[in-house]
Amino acid sequence: MRLVIVALLALSTNLVRAETPAPHQMIRALQELQTQIVTGKARAREEQPRMLADIGRHFVATPPETWADPRNARAAIIWVLSGGSPRTMRDIMRAAAFPAEELRLARGALAFSEGRAAQAREMLAPIDARLLDGTLGGQIALVQAALVLPESREKSIEFLGLARLLAPGSLVEETALRRQISLVGQTVDAEIFANLARQYARRFKASLYAEEFRESFAATFTRIGIAAAEDQVAMLEPILASFEADERCRLAVLIARASLLAGAWRSADAFALSVMRPPVDKSCDVPRARLYRAAARAYQPEREGDLIALEMLDPARLSPEDRALRKAALSYARLVRSWPTPREPDAGDVGLAGEARLAQAEAALETSALLLREKIK
Repeated sequence: MRLVIVALLALSTNLVRAETPAPHQMIRALQELQTQIVTGKARAREEQPRMLADIGRHFVATPPETWADPRNARAAIIWVLSGGSPRTMRDIMRAAAFPAEELRLARGALAFSEGRAAQAREMLAPIDARLLDGTLGGQIALVQAALVLPESREKSIEFLGLARLLAPGSLVEETALRRQISLVGQTVDAEIFANLARQYARRFKASLYAEEFRESFAATFTRIGIAAAEDQVAMLEPILASFEADERCRLAVLIARASLLAGAWRSADAFALSVMRPPVDKSCDVPRARLYRAAARAYQPEREGDLIALEMLDPARLSPEDRALRKAALSYARLVRSWPTPREPDAGDVGLAGEARLAQAEAALETSALLLREKIK
């Protein structure tokens, strides 16, 4: 993979200018790399920062008149929004040949990449992403979704949907769908949440960011299950059944953990048990499921088997987070099984307590007598 990228981007001193890739061609190579991230190529994510830096170095050496081509100007905008250097982008925009009609978009993208949200909103809010080239339009819609989120979650969800439509199959769509699922999950709309989650699992299961989706899905699934109305809870039940076996297992483990952390013991027990119940898929992380089920049940004194299961789990085979969870569950399980040692009060304490009660009683009697006398008068 690295050789392909270098072959496309490296410029030898004996190459003539006509053989140098144009900026928009370099960005196509970057997008190809990002597509590999979506399809699960582990090295692609490691290559992306290096490729962005390589492109930046070539942009610096690009003749100023090159930026007169709107395709190249827009390629620079995509590059900076993908993580390219804002300083280099400023230099590009200073070129006299940079198209005036692209300056607003470029300034907005630069402001966003530098964290100047107010300026970015001012520049980008009036832009209709549907009128731009698909790839750039999707990227701008993704940025608009982020900019509008503090004011309106609903509008942000709409912009994310637009980003998906404009850049199908790309890292932009994958990112937009992940964010959309997270935001919809906050609305407790079980039906839309389920539909979006199924789309992600079907289309982006291999993405290098899929684990983020799974963890977010599990937390959101648990939150909706706790907060949703009864008619919506019924919508949640078939969600997992719609996933393929390996994905269903991964999600069930994460939901069991999220339920456990939320104090939903029965939910944690049920989802962990669903992972352990035969036939068990080869990809299922049964030890984690066993941990979560035992932790969810061990607080009951009669569940000695779950306490033993916790004790027998090898901490070395658990993640640091799960080791901490096991330790906490063990401490709690042992605590509910132990009675505190009664303290024998000494004679002095008894005497003092008796004297205090006697003084209180005498004061109450005296108060009653006074009230009675007042009433008689």
